[in-house]
Amino acid sequence: MIKQTVSNPKAPTMSGGTPKDSATGQKAGQTERASKAAQTQDLIARRAYELYEQRDRQEGRALEDWLNAERQVVGAAGHS
Repeated sequence: MIKQTVSNPKAPTMSGGTPKDSATGQKAGQTERASKAAQTQDLIARRAYELYEQRDRQEGRALEDWLNAERQVVGAAGHS
């Protein structure tokens, strides 16, 4: 029996000169996004604490402070 090789014209092929996404580039992008997310979380936490202090440190409204701070920080980032 003779095996016949059939090429698939729909299958993408890569030549030696075709650029590929490197694993290092992907990891760098993920690290950058994670760092930016951490910075945003830090800004929200700081703003939430400022709101808490503005209310004379009244307990029981942490979630409200966090959500207000989040709106303010994310809203400010969207306008820059």
